[in-house]
Amino acid sequence: MMAFVEEELVQLHGRFSQKLLNNEWSIFLVYAYFALFSITCAGFASYLTVAWGPGANGSGVAEIMGILNGVNYKGAIGIATLLVKILGVILAVVGNLCVGKEGPLAHIGAIIGVTICYLPFEKFKIF
Repeated sequence: MMAFVEEELVQLHGRFSQKLLNNEWSIFLVYAYFALFSITCAGFASYLTVAWGPGANGSGVAEIMGILNGVNYKGAIGIATLLVKILGVILAVVGNLCVGKEGPLAHIGAIIGVTICYLPFEKFKIF
């Protein structure tokens, strides 16, 4: 789902930039739009991480390894961290930042796994 949303937003951004170029806007204005869009996406992803889910900063692999080794890393597992990690990765990729999705997806998977363990269904008691 994340890959689909990212791809659609990147394609939308590219099509709009191309439409501006086809309407004979100056290349400087199109570049300014492109840069401003990227800065806005990256800034919003940063704001989400700092204000709502500080546990979502970093790739997530080191945090999960620390938790598995017994380190109490407050805020690394939670719904706010999950939502911020998902939105942050999407916005970072759409904003043309050089980030990978592998580490954040491991963190997202770990949060979902922990959440499933606490669901109040009889079949999940084994976990």
